[in-house]
Amino acid sequence: MIGTTYKNNIGVPFMRNQQAVLDTRASGSTCRPVSAVISSPLTHEASPQFARCNASKSQDGGGLLSWAARLSPWGLIAGLAYAAVFIKPTVDAAPLLQPVVEQRDMFFGAAGDLTSLWVVGQDGAVLHGVQGGTRWSREVLSTRSNLQAVAVSPGGVVVAVGNHGDLWLKTPEQNWRNTKLPVSEVGGKLLDVAFIGGHFWVTGEMGALFRSGPEAGAWERVGEEQDVAFNAIRQGIGSDLWVAAEFGRLLRSRDGGLNWTTQELGNESLRSVSFEGQVGVAVGNAGHVYVSQDGGDNWKAISLFASDHLRDVAVVDGLWSVVGDNGTYFQSRKPDGGWSNAALEFGGLGKGYFTRVLLVAGGSLLVGQQLAVIDGGQLTVVNAGMQP
Repeated sequence: MIGTTYKNNIGVPFMRNQQAVLDTRASGSTCRPVSAVISSPLTHEASPQFARCNASKSQDGGGLLSWAARLSPWGLIAGLAYAAVFIKPTVDAAPLLQPVVEQRDMFFGAAGDLTSLWVVGQDGAVLHGVQGGTRWSREVLSTRSNLQAVAVSPGGVVVAVGNHGDLWLKTPEQNWRNTKLPVSEVGGKLLDVAFIGGHFWVTGEMGALFRSGPEAGAWERVGEEQDVAFNAIRQGIGSDLWVAAEFGRLLRSRDGGLNWTTQELGNESLRSVSFEGQVGVAVGNAGHVYVSQDGGDNWKAISLFASDHLRDVAVVDGLWSVVGDNGTYFQSRKPDGGWSNAALEFGGLGKGYFTRVLLVAGGSLLVGQQLAVIDGGQLTVVNAGMQP
């Protein structure tokens, strides 16, 4: 190139030697000098005149460059329109893990063991824990009705029950399936489900009592509708079945559910009952506790150790556990007396209620407005926001 190349203050190169733009006549262009004062960034001195070349109108169509200048904005707009329609941006974002427990959660039932734990609750929430309860997954069933209880058969069939007669079934080979049990229009809440003696049993409001086989396919109603809520069903000695009910009623079947008798233990509703050998414990509203030492033939009320509603009782290896409202958690090895406030060992368990205590592998899973795992004397609360 002839001459020396420089850049002006805005970085545009220019030629100090005008001979570089000579000989343009051969292409039909004319050059004419233009007076301009451009300061050189190197010397800060005024530069001499520069040549500005214009295409010859007579030989290049007279206005080609002018038309190109007019059309260039429309070309830009057309290009942007094409990009908006045909070019799809993609973002490689990391997947967001759903928390196991959310702030609004309330849980009502639990079942299983350390290899497969199930917890159910409000708005159709279902938690499944595996690997000793160290890995959890969460799903919400489509009806989003409250689930009150869950049970698991030895074959891995899972049944969950809840409001409006909702019953959900899950087998190891299939996803959840929903059906409706024929409940009363007045009170249609199913309150409990248990797998006892090779059958699934379901209890609920208005005397609801249903039974099904180990596959939970067909369901039959046991007994007539009555104005009393059957709160929980548990196994007793041998083939005995027990139902804790409203108004202090305790129902018993000695023949696997064919025939039933009723005992009345005071006026407060009974929430749960449990047996170990000949010893039985029934718990209910306002802290009422009843103990039997002869397999359930006779019951005796013991002195109150709590004033809150007691919602569940369970026993393993002679250690009895009771949970209820306002963080109630008591234990005893002598259920007819000597109950201790086990919650104090952990500085209290808050003011929320517990509806279920599930005893697994020497530990306890407390289910309610919060989930708490007690194992080896250590308390772990599953807080909102925890990831699976």
